[in-house]
This record gives sequence, C-alpha cells and structure tokens, in this order.
Amino acid sequence: MQSALGLDPVLLSRPGQPHRARLPRGFRLLWLAAVLVPVLGVMGAGAMAWIDVRREAGARLDRTVEMLRQHALRSFAAQDAILTATARATDRMGWEEMRHSAALHGLLAELTQSMQPLVQAVMVADGRGRVVLASWEYPARPVDISDRDFVTALQDGAREAVGEVITARPMGWTIFPVARRAPPRPGAEETGVIATAFNPATLADFYASVTETPRDVVLMMRLDGAVLARHPPLPDPAAEPAQRPARQAVLAESLARPPGVAPGPSAGIGDGRPRLFVARQVGDWPVAVAYGLSTEALHQAWRQRMVAPAVGGLAAAGLLLALTWMAISGARQQQVAAERRMEAETQLARAGRAAAIGLLAAGLAHDVKNLVQAVRSGARLMDRRADDPAEVRRCAGLLGDAAERGRRLVEAMLDFARGGGETDGAQPPLEAGRALLDLAELLNRTLGSGWRVKVVVPPGLPPARGDRAGFEAAVVNLAANARDAMPRGGTVTIAAWVEELPEARDDAGLKAGRYVVAAVSDTGAGMDAATLARVGEPFFTTKGPGRGTGLGLATVRGFCTRAGGALLLDSEAGRGTTAAMWLPVA
Repeated sequence: MQSALGLDPVLLSRPGQPHRARLPRGFRLLWLAAVLVPVLGVMGAGAMAWIDVRREAGARLDRTVEMLRQHALRSFAAQDAILTATARATDRMGWEEMRHSAALHGLLAELTQSMQPLVQAVMVADGRGRVVLASWEYPARPVDISDRDFVTALQDGAREAVGEVITARPMGWTIFPVARRAPPRPGAEETGVIATAFNPATLADFYASVTETPRDVVLMMRLDGAVLARHPPLPDPAAEPAQRPARQAVLAESLARPPGVAPGPSAGIGDGRPRLFVARQVGDWPVAVAYGLSTEALHQAWRQRMVAPAVGGLAAAGLLLALTWMAISGARQQQVAAERRMEAETQLARAGRAAAIGLLAAGLAHDVKNLVQAVRSGARLMDRRADDPAEVRRCAGLLGDAAERGRRLVEAMLDFARGGGETDGAQPPLEAGRALLDLAELLNRTLGSGWRVKVVVPPGLPPARGDRAGFEAAVVNLAANARDAMPRGGTVTIAAWVEELPEARDDAGLKAGRYVVAAVSDTGAGMDAATLARVGEPFFTTKGPGRGTGLGLATVRGFCTRAGGALLLDSEAGRGTTAAMWLPVA
C-alpha cells in the first residue's frame, strides 16, 4: 500500500529510526565456535598433559624404586655377610662355650661396629630361644626370644626369616631382625638362631632423602604387608597390624605389574591418601621396597603445565570473540547499508517513474486539449442543427471518433502507469520488443509535434531480464533526454537487437553471454569526454536551472544494474548521443 505521494507509508511512519538488521543463524554458530574451539583445544591439551604427567611419573617411580631395591639389596647383602661370618665363627662350638667366649663377643662387636648405624646388634640364641651370645654385652644374659615371629618361622622350617619391627629385650631398641638357622651343635638336637638387628630409623632417614614431595611415602615391608621401615612414620602405629591385609593386596597388585606400565592410584598403604604405588621385591628375601607418589603432586604438575595452554586458550577465545564481534558488526553494517541502498534505489525508481509520467502528462496535455475542443465544437454544432438529422449523425460520429482517440490515449497512459500489467508475484520475462512498440504511439503523442519517434524492433527478439515498468520508465527518460538534446526538433530512434559477448567486459561490468540491447539515439549536439564521464551521477544534469533533476540517467542505470546488465553511453560533440541498455537474455 502506498500513500498519495507514492511513498512507502512504513518509511514515513519511522523517520530516522535506525535499522536493526537480522543476522543469519550462522553467526550464532560463529559465537559458539569462538568459545568451543579454544575450550576444546585446552581440554585436548589438558588430556595430553595429564597423560604425559602420568607417564613421566611412572617412569620416575620405576627409576626411584629400582634405586631403593638396589640399596636394599646391598643392605641385606651386608646382613647376610654378618650372618655368614657369625655362622663360621661359631661352627662346632657348644652353647655354653659360646656364652663364655670373649673372642666371639669381640668379633660380633667388631662386625656390629663396622655396619653401624644400619646394623644395631648381632646375637646367637640356642634351640630353646635363649640368647647365648650378643654383641652388646659379655657375657650375654639368657633373654628368652622364643616368642618372636622370626624364631617361630625358623623352627617351622624356614632357612632365613625377616622379623617384624619390635622393641628389643632388654636394650629397648626399635629394630627388625634378619635371622638364619645356626649350624647344628655337637650333642644338641635343637637348631639355634643367628640374627642381626636392622635399624629402621637409618632406612627411614635414607627414604626421606629420595621423596619428591612431603606427601609421598617410601617404605620397606614384608610380603605379608608388615611395615619394616617407612617415611613418613605411620600416623597410628598401633593400627599397623590391622592394615596389613590391605597393604598386602596393594603390594601383590604392584608386584604383578610389569615394568613400564603406568601404575594406578591406590589408598591402601596406611593413611588413606590416593597415591601411585610401585613396589619391587628385594632379591629372594620376603621383603619389598615401595614408593607411593601423591596424586596431589601429579595434579600440581599438571596445573603447572596447563598454565600456558590455559592462557593461550583464553587469549585465543578473546581474539576469536573480538573477531566474531567485528565480523558480525561489519555484516550488520553491510546489511543495513544494503537495506538502505535498496530503499534508496526503490525510491529513486519511483521518483524516476513519477518524472517519466510527468513528462508524458506534459505531452498529453495538447492531445487532451484538442479532444476537448473537438467535443465542445461537435456539441455546439449539434445544438445549432438539431433539426437536421443527417448533420446530427455526422457530428455524433465525429464525437465518437474523438472519444475513441481519448480512450486509446487514456488506456495507454494507464497501462504505462500500471507498469505494463506487472503483478505482485514473480516478474515475468521482459518482452522488450512488445514494450517498445506499445510505447511508440504514446511517445509520438507526448514528445511534441517537432519530434518524431522511430522504433526499429526485429522479429523474434528474445525476452530479457527486468520488469516492464522499470523498462518503460527508462525508455521514456531516455526519449525525453533525446528530445531535450534536439531543441529544434528531430528524430528519436529507438532500436533493439541481440548481442553476444564471448568474453566479459570488466570496464562496463558485463559478463560473457547473450544480451538484449535497447538503444535510444538522437542527432543533437552530443557531449564532450568530460561531460560524458559524469553523466549518470545522481543530481548531475546538463540542462539549465529548473529543467532537470539529474535523476533520469541514474534511474536508468539502476534499472539496468538490478537486471544484471549495464547502461552504456556513446556520444561525441556535434554527433549526437546513443544510450544503450544491455539486459541479459532471460
């Protein structure tokens, strides 16, 4: 619906209101991608970093536990050497003989002194479990040790045994024994015991020196889960026996893990903290060394590695969001500009059409005046000769002819005003030849008596792109310009033909293909090169003040551009001008 002035009422109702361009849905995905891509990248980097941290931690644990195993092997080798030396020194000696041998006591004292602080003491007990020889006193008090677990293990047939951590009697030292059955005594059926006393505090001090973090745990324990040495110490030593089954299960699982396989977290080694646990058995001894790496240390190492990817991800997200905002702002501005340009072109086309109608109306005034004069003259003649039937009939025929000419003129004008029968639906192909032939009579009547319109249209002209209303308005504008270029009168030639462009003409903005060319030519004064270069600019006109707006050729050029073609001008001073509309074949 349009107002009486031909303007869009929607535009009139919102003067100065900014356009709010609706963006495509693809930009929503762009916003999402600007966030998701860096997030996924950081997540991927985090996963890879965690895998690397776990793998490196496993490799470090394997190296550390192997070092602990080698240290334990050397320690037990020293114990084994003391046990062997004691066994040889006491071979074939009776229990009482050993009890009163100062030389043997001196030997055990020297062996203990050479291995301190790792070895706390050396002793020999008889078959009843009573001490007969000791490195810490002479003569040795017959302390009963038959209740100790290592003595029971040897009496049950074991060749060697490692006892649990105990408080030695009567000295009060905290030790764990390494024992072996003594050689048979002459005349005695019972087998005695030779034992050395490990100092667990010495092992714990060494373990403290190899821990990576304060929350790590290093320990030596028997295969049944009994802890022999540990750093840090057990938080509740009284609960240690109850925890042995859980530690034994964790130890068995770790011993079954092949080297090089990343360990899993475990919390069954005394304090409930999750750790990566790696253990190795010490030779053939029923003892293993283990290292428990705190998973908190892994998380800390992972967080340190993730600082750079996180900062990079935030920077990338910020950059992508900024670029997305810039792209969306640019697209919104382009869309607003396109909408405004389309509105301006629409208004320009309406203004051009209104100008063309004005040009036609000015030319029609003379014909309408003649028709009115003929009707009035016929009416007066009929009034004076009302008694002459023959004259009345002749006058009536003249009035009918005048009315018919008026009807045809009005229909042609209305057809032009309606745009050649265009509809609100899809535009049909433009029949340029038919439109030019229909315009011929109208232009001949409206341009003036001093100008003649000549239309040359070949048969079989193919349809072109564009709407008929815009095409007719463009032809009228070009015809009016041609008339104005010949103020003393002349012939306006309108011709149409088909052109084939094998290659694109970038200078004219034409692609390769077939075109329908509709050209309007005059024999006027023409234009020089400087004027020709500016023709077509909005509001530029060669006419005098009050005779032109400079919108005619701009409207024609806009019509050609919307149809996918171009307006080409050929003019030379003193030779006239030809304006050719190149429209692609539909």
